[in-house]
Amino acid sequence: MVGQGGGRGNRLYPHKLVHFEDFWLVRFAAMRPSHAPTAEVPVFQLYGENGAAPTPDPIHCESIAERSRLHNWEIRPHRHHGLFQLLWLEDGQARCQLDEARLDLSGGTALMVPQHCVHGFQFSPDACGLVVTVAYSLLGSLGASLSEEISHLSIAWSFRLTDAAGGFEAAMRALRAEYDGYDAHRSAVMVAQLSIALGCLLRLSEHRAADNDRAVPARARQHVARFIALVDAAYAGQSGLEYYASQIGISAAHLNASCRQVTGQSALSIIHARSMREARRLLVYTSMTIRDVSDTLGFSDPAYFTRFFKRNAGLSPRDFRLHATSWNAGSAPISSS
Repeated sequence: MVGQGGGRGNRLYPHKLVHFEDFWLVRFAAMRPSHAPTAEVPVFQLYGENGAAPTPDPIHCESIAERSRLHNWEIRPHRHHGLFQLLWLEDGQARCQLDEARLDLSGGTALMVPQHCVHGFQFSPDACGLVVTVAYSLLGSLGASLSEEISHLSIAWSFRLTDAAGGFEAAMRALRAEYDGYDAHRSAVMVAQLSIALGCLLRLSEHRAADNDRAVPARARQHVARFIALVDAAYAGQSGLEYYASQIGISAAHLNASCRQVTGQSALSIIHARSMREARRLLVYTSMTIRDVSDTLGFSDPAYFTRFFKRNAGLSPRDFRLHATSWNAGSAPISSS
């Protein structure tokens, strides 16, 4: 289900459900799997392609139909390493799976999908829109503030567009036109259009969060952003709070206070949440044994992992997997409206 959050939040660390006048921004909170687990979650450059990057372009842009039509309008759960994706569903419908979230989307929706996020789609045959894929190494070209925000995105975000999103739609169309063309300075123009599209999506949320941001020192936000990036890279090592604080150059108490100030959560809660997110991914999307999941996440004892998981999820790993597989073994195709 999609939950509604409370407490404090801002544009980098928002509530589960934040309403703005011009669009809805949804943080996904629960998902049901639509396929039986495999040995591991597939990792692709682009869906169905296991080789090197299919194009020398810094940005890859294609219509939703180009790839999904080849797979009977279904993109099964997979993930990417080092690639960020922006999906624009202009028209039609889609059932969307993002880590633990499952949602039915309709036309007029944009979706940001960070690396490592397990995602899958089932589109209606009349679905139209664009999918843009960009390497994280290119994000620095988007400008410092925009690059920082996108780089630290760790969960998928869905934006419900309204008339105020005309700038985003125009930029996406211009990006596709440039991608299909051969004019001079093509790559630079594509980067510029992508910057406009992403900036348009994030701008309203920045305005609504401005009051909250002013109450939090910029240095605290920088420390927490760095901390979350470190946790995302090193969570499997089961490092303690002292390790992360030393990497940032502050005390553990200072780091914990900054996390509470910026996110409303303790630093330890953020570490545990990252381990839990990966544990749920592995239990839902792979056939790894619980011992293997425990080892992968850096736990020295499967029994301790089981206690940790049950304390945070309310279910043992085994029961969680059983519930997940019983939710849905498959989905009926989506018909055109």
